[in-house]
Amino acid sequence: MSKDPARQFTPYHIALLKFLRGLITSTNIWLLKVSKGRIGNSFLGVPVLLLTTVGRKSGQERTQPLYYLQTGDRIVLVASNAGTAGDPAWLLNIQSNPRVTVNARGQIKTMLAHIASAEEKAEYWPQLTTLFPKWQMMEDRSQRYFKIAILDPSN
Repeated sequence: MSKDPARQFTPYHIALLKFLRGLITSTNIWLLKVSKGRIGNSFLGVPVLLLTTVGRKSGQERTQPLYYLQTGDRIVLVASNAGTAGDPAWLLNIQSNPRVTVNARGQIKTMLAHIASAEEKAEYWPQLTTLFPKWQMMEDRSQRYFKIAILDPSN
């Protein structure tokens, strides 16, 4: 896949995305917490969960609403970061500490995360882009290939 520089985000688009992501994120976290997972658990028809990681620098808990694919007991996440150049902070956090907490529809679980191998990404990518087709468009516009995080129940 070649990256077309003419279609990449401008600094204005990156700033606008950052602002909008912050606004949507804080609103969604508030709705999910206040409603105990009943309101805000999907957006554009795609299921949303709250992922809590431990900050790799701060050591503090960080919570992020994310689209997800549930397959059995496993949860699959796309580290799209809205198509911007860098990996999202939550992905960097799980690389430092793979123990995460997931709140999906009011059900809270502790899980262990890992970054998908190329084979795992190839297995899940068609399902993920069926769930949310814009991921393929964002990856095509991005300066990077999106990583996939796989969360398994911890024992």
